[in-house]
Amino acid sequence: MASSRNSEEMDNDFNLFQEPEDYYPPEPEDKVEVFERNPEWVTAGTPSQITVNLLGAHPLWGHYLWNAAKVFANYLDERKHIVQGKSVLELGAAGALPSLVSACNGASRVVITDYPDHDLVENIRKNVNANVPADKIAEGLVTVEGFKWGYDIEKIAKLSTQNGAFDVLILSDLVFNHSEHSALLRSVDRLMAKPRADGNGGGEAYVFFTHHRPWLADKDMDFLTRAHNELGLTVTRLVEDYTGAMFDSDPGDERVRGTVHGFCLTSPPSSLQS
Repeated sequence: MASSRNSEEMDNDFNLFQEPEDYYPPEPEDKVEVFERNPEWVTAGTPSQITVNLLGAHPLWGHYLWNAAKVFANYLDERKHIVQGKSVLELGAAGALPSLVSACNGASRVVITDYPDHDLVENIRKNVNANVPADKIAEGLVTVEGFKWGYDIEKIAKLSTQNGAFDVLILSDLVFNHSEHSALLRSVDRLMAKPRADGNGGGEAYVFFTHHRPWLADKDMDFLTRAHNELGLTVTRLVEDYTGAMFDSDPGDERVRGTVHGFCLTSPPSSLQS
């Protein structure tokens, strides 16, 4: 015997298993943080504030403006010579504050990268458009590109204007990701400029971070140990700056969680390129 139920009745049965429209909490909205530059370090014609848009949430932690990025941005502002006239590459940029400050301080080229996730990459482009003059963007001063560390490195190398390498690499709050140390080291090894035959022209990699999990601080530091032992890089401590912890309720010593460490990696003069 054929069913006498019409399609509307059957649709109503299926609707019983659908969650109401407000069943799931709404996605967190994007937020904005304004980074106030020290007036003493602001060059005429550049903004006194950097407006950083941050995603409402993201599994790769791209929704925070980390203390390491703020400390390094101040470090660059006070020492503009680090980037003036030089090519800059940032890995794992998130909000890209250090890259934006580099663009303000006279870098000849800035390439900003993060994991090739649409939302992350588009948010970086939004920050570039909000903080970098349109004519500089049109001139190709700043490029934004998705990049998975250690893979398709040549794609990023082609964005350099000098033999596929960069004068300055920025690694801000990345070393907590212990499983990716090898991929990061491969990227640094290929993309940081080697010294020329006269011993000059070598690149620098700036590694700023906080021990967010104090009990794993040794694993964070393994990145620097491996950079020295495996790549032959010289490791120089630059900064140890207490800023306060990002999250009060996190476990572990607050003083450790609230301190930013900064290091510079350089090639010794013996690491020459012909």
